[in-house]
Amino acid sequence: MPPIAEAIQYLRRAARLAFGPGIRPWVIIPILFNSLLFGSAYWFTGSWLTGLLGALTAGWALEGWLAFLNPVIGLFTGLLQLLIWVLLLALMASVFTYVVQLVAAPFMGFLAAQVDNRTAPPLGFPPQPEESIPSMIWRTLKRELRKTWYWLWRAVLLLILVGILSFIPVVNLLAPVIWFLWSGWMLAIQYIDYGADTRLVSFEEMLGQLRQQRILVTALGCLILGLTMLPLVNLVIMPVAVVAGTLFWLEKGSVRPAPAPASTPAPTPPVG
Repeated sequence: MPPIAEAIQYLRRAARLAFGPGIRPWVIIPILFNSLLFGSAYWFTGSWLTGLLGALTAGWALEGWLAFLNPVIGLFTGLLQLLIWVLLLALMASVFTYVVQLVAAPFMGFLAAQVDNRTAPPLGFPPQPEESIPSMIWRTLKRELRKTWYWLWRAVLLLILVGILSFIPVVNLLAPVIWFLWSGWMLAIQYIDYGADTRLVSFEEMLGQLRQQRILVTALGCLILGLTMLPLVNLVIMPVAVVAGTLFWLEKGSVRPAPAPASTPAPTPPVG
């Protein structure tokens, strides 16, 4: 199966599992949390920017024979305020995902644990290691900071490289492709890591296993990245991506537990 087709299959399975019985409450909680956080940030930021624009343009009314232009100025100001809301929505749709991943990390950890509980036993995995809730929350937050640092300094270096390539004719066509593929790889790491972290697999070991399937991992990440760029869709795709990443880790990333050796019958004592 081609990597992109297999990636689509993982997301389809994840969507069915995410909104099915047993897992649905753990998906609804992060969606509500994301919606509340996104809606509040969007409303307060947009209100502040449009209010600031209104204050700056309050004295723009013309007098005398130019007064007939005041309705045009009012229309222009209204369109500019509308543009602020639209651009802010697009900006937050791309930046908001990374912020929520850090803030909502414990919710995503709980979701990955529930998916693991339902899907790991049929694959032959032992039960998850026991851990208290406070310990789990602290561990996921530290893990999220570790991933953020791994992403941040590489993003800065790649951004410089892409910026340089943008000034080279013909080669500059590859710059957005390189950035998109790398962003997809990083996003896949983000979501697959929830399943690995649930099994207490170190970040370095998880990376080592994913590098062996780089094409498939990148295809899954690019698919998720494309969906996170859609406003409002990114509020729903995040928990679904966590489910897909957990399924991927259990089926592709983890080392399957070795089957128990067949018991050899005890030798029969010689007769006589």
